[in-house]
Amino acid sequence: MRLCEHGEDCHAGRADASGSAPEAARAWLLIEHPASWAAEPLDTVGLPDVAREAGKLGIRVQLIRRPGEDRRRVYAAWTVGSSPWAGEFTGDLDALAAGSDSAIGERTDPLYLVCTHGRRDACCGRYGGALARSLASGGYPVWETTHVGGHRFAANLVILPHGLYYGPVTADGAAAAIDAYRRGVVLTSRFRGRAGVPAADQSAEYAEFADRPA
Repeated sequence: MRLCEHGEDCHAGRADASGSAPEAARAWLLIEHPASWAAEPLDTVGLPDVAREAGKLGIRVQLIRRPGEDRRRVYAAWTVGSSPWAGEFTGDLDALAAGSDSAIGERTDPLYLVCTHGRRDACCGRYGGALARSLASGGYPVWETTHVGGHRFAANLVILPHGLYYGPVTADGAAAAIDAYRRGVVLTSRFRGRAGVPAADQSAEYAEFADRPA
């Protein structure tokens, strides 16, 4: 695995990561794919056709997995508005792209994603892999996932459906962020921003978001 190209400040939390959540990531399609992932997720062998069709509609596609599990579930999420949602995907891509919750069946528990996409960036494999293993061993139901954006801030944690981005986070920091979210609180520490919100507005949006229940 090659050496880090980002510098120690990025991964130690000394570089400014605020407002760095992806602005266009409003609609998400999460495809469980336990086999290996290509450097470009959509080049991965064995993906369902819906993955490529989703990309054409501007839906963010993530591959997810849990070591030891061999399932093929597909989830969808919408991160913006007053009531973000996530659930198992019904197959209606147009509804998902439009933000309609008819794209899902029953809403699911939150999805906690840790980028471990080492083929995309070595730091995600190194820092993200260690974070995912630590959280899983502590009983947190995390998913390993493909590139979430901002690998220079690895390890990255994303909480859906609200699209909260944290990075770089330690195992303790990630656990604290998840525990707080479960209580309806958004932690400030290592918070990068909220997916689907323009970068210029992420800090202001977070100031409002942090003052009310998640």
